[in-house]
Amino acid sequence: MAHAPWPENLIREDVILPKVLNLALASYGMSGRIFHAPFIHQHPGLKLHSILERTASHSRERYPDAKIVRDFASLIDNPDIDLVVVNTPNYLHYPMAHAALEAGKHVIVEKPFTVSVDEGKALIDLANQRQLMLSVYHNRRLQSGHLTVRELLDKGELGQLNTFATHIDRYRPQPGPKKWKEEPNPGAGLLYDLGSHLLDEAAMLFGLPQAVTADLRCERDQSQVCDYFHLRLDYPHHKCLLSASMLARAPGPAYVLHGDRASFVKQGADIQESLLAAGTLPDSDNWCQEEPQYWGLLYSDEGSTAYPTIDGRYQDYYHNIYRHLTEGAPLNTLAEQALVTVGLIEIAEHSAREKRTIELGTAP
Repeated sequence: MAHAPWPENLIREDVILPKVLNLALASYGMSGRIFHAPFIHQHPGLKLHSILERTASHSRERYPDAKIVRDFASLIDNPDIDLVVVNTPNYLHYPMAHAALEAGKHVIVEKPFTVSVDEGKALIDLANQRQLMLSVYHNRRLQSGHLTVRELLDKGELGQLNTFATHIDRYRPQPGPKKWKEEPNPGAGLLYDLGSHLLDEAAMLFGLPQAVTADLRCERDQSQVCDYFHLRLDYPHHKCLLSASMLARAPGPAYVLHGDRASFVKQGADIQESLLAAGTLPDSDNWCQEEPQYWGLLYSDEGSTAYPTIDGRYQDYYHNIYRHLTEGAPLNTLAEQALVTVGLIEIAEHSAREKRTIELGTAP
């Protein structure tokens, strides 16, 4: 079933929106161009007011009505801006989100939330004190693979689950040009970059594990940061295997689930990012509908059958933000949830350093 980009009552011309919210992007890098700006721009109740580009003006071609500013102070000091999206390098998440909250702005932080649990707690406390919204952009929850797997689990199609495995494979044998991702600074490396996605997914599906075992490595020549991880999360009746690599020339399945009744294997996790990178805007009901030949396969005693993929819907994130701030709807992506993911990253690092399994009751 296709999902419309926005509920019908928000696209009817005769409906007057309660308020148009002015949003500002703290960066127009890859995340700003692909994951944030298109959905802000397409939403009828949101306005992309300002974009921080320190030297270039790349955003002007696509968003000519947005104001380009050269420093962060110009965003948080502007009284017309309601919400600031902090989609900057990981180590800047805390100081920039803190400054925006202090300035009275609602804040969205790109994942990972912060580079430490202490920083995350401090931001949550400040947002509560100022009675401001604080959310974290964990968009993997709105990918087609995650939504399809959740439906399978909710329906009990696999029976008693024993293995949940998901991984992200890339082939980038040389360190990239973004120094903040490749140098050994707080929040650098693949565990923070992609591990935050996978750990959040596991926590949202299954809650906190009983134990964590982590293998973190620097596999590429000249690599100074973690560029491979394999995490095992132990639950009472099943295990989660989460991994990512930068040296996988031939990617494996995005999802492999085994239960006592059936197994499920899906090759690709989602097509939204590739569509957005190609310039396809989320402006139609079926903008990211996956072709049947890419559906996952459900294996049982009766053989294998293709299981329909649920459409991904990144647009739901910003619609929920809008409804939360204008109608008081519950916030779907809470900073407190993202803090759990940061805590799991710290536990994984502890496990890798000591080369042992960490029971959550014994974690520091």
